[in-house]
Amino acid sequence: MLSKALSKRWITLLFLVFLAGLYVTGRAQEMVAERKKAPELIQVTPQEVTPGTEIEIEGYRLGWPQLKDTQVVFWQNAIPYTTYPTGGGWQAKDIDNGLQQMKVVVPQGINPGFCSLVVEANGFDSIPIPLEIGLSINPPIITETNSRWVAPGEVVWVKGTGFGVFDEIELIDSKGEFYYINPGSTSSAIKVAFNLPPNVAEGEALVRVIEHRSGKNQPSNPIPVMISRGPVPLELMANWLPGVAAGQWLDLVIASFKPLEKADKAEILFNQGEQPVVVEIQGNTYPRVHIPNQLLPGNVKISTRTWIKNKASVWSDPIDYTLRNEPVPPSVISMEIVGWNEPIYLGPTTPKTFNLQGGDTLVLRGNFPVSNTNKLRLVLRNSANTISLIPTFLDPGSIKVKLPNNLLGEDWELTLKSTENKAFSKLPINLHIN
Repeated sequence: MLSKALSKRWITLLFLVFLAGLYVTGRAQEMVAERKKAPELIQVTPQEVTPGTEIEIEGYRLGWPQLKDTQVVFWQNAIPYTTYPTGGGWQAKDIDNGLQQMKVVVPQGINPGFCSLVVEANGFDSIPIPLEIGLSINPPIITETNSRWVAPGEVVWVKGTGFGVFDEIELIDSKGEFYYINPGSTSSAIKVAFNLPPNVAEGEALVRVIEHRSGKNQPSNPIPVMISRGPVPLELMANWLPGVAAGQWLDLVIASFKPLEKADKAEILFNQGEQPVVVEIQGNTYPRVHIPNQLLPGNVKISTRTWIKNKASVWSDPIDYTLRNEPVPPSVISMEIVGWNEPIYLGPTTPKTFNLQGGDTLVLRGNFPVSNTNKLRLVLRNSANTISLIPTFLDPGSIKVKLPNNLLGEDWELTLKSTENKAFSKLPINLHIN
């Protein structure tokens, strides 16, 4: 009898332990789920700051785009110093997992030493990240401007760290004249912007940022800009140019469209080997250029210039660009069904099939390195039929195509191809027509 009683008690204890394990496991899963909703901080720039310094917080789920109940808390000696975002940005295609930025001003009253920074958003707190409050205020450090060549009256963006709320821009033009300008507020803590004075002299000017919080009017390091009242070259964003091969079209990504607005024409210089090639840039709203067929795969140096009334600008500083060995197929980043609220970004998490109706219009955004949309085909294929559609032009990065009104049947596979070189790409999505 005693043995049976002990056995029952042991079974009861095991059952209770089992239930407890289920509870702990369930609670752990809930905590993991909550953690996935909470803000996640990656870094703060700069890492040493003083009250009044603008800092950039980088991470995930920082509360954008609604910023509902979002605040930033600096904890020091169990005392909270609370402030709120004054700018920032986010990846619209992935609010939960896309990288986000937040601009915050370090609150007054916080003391020198270490503190912990926490972002509170939508009812969740981030894991704290350490931050050092400096003893003395240092001048900003600036690294670059958005454009090397600018014209009077244009906006200049200055990138750097350590900017403060009372900073001032100092500009010294080529004649030695000093200009002091209040910078405009931007959405980023690592950028300030200002308008060039209309009467600034041509030639090389120096830009500095003066901090006034310390009362010492400390200047940053200087950075040069070239000021011109005539034509100026385009500045290509080397890291943003899509890869293509010789014979294809390249959509240009440039720092500023201002030079194109004034120019009569613009040119691009391809320098590879002993025979440089000059090609005219097509379009001033969506500039693009045809890569000469005689260029070889591999590195080529690219420069630009513009013309106004038969006067040419200097050639821009050359950038390195790599030409592909084979033609690059047209590619699609997102697909939008006209009338829907949100675009569909194509990737690993995209559903494999979407329900549509005959007559719906699709907008495809991506890279289309062809001369015009007549050279593109969107091919719909299922087990019984193949339909080839010619898109219409929106801009070099966007095309649209209307599905046939009588389109019916099982799931359709989508392929986008070029008729100029037969390069093609299959979209990772099927259409189911209701």
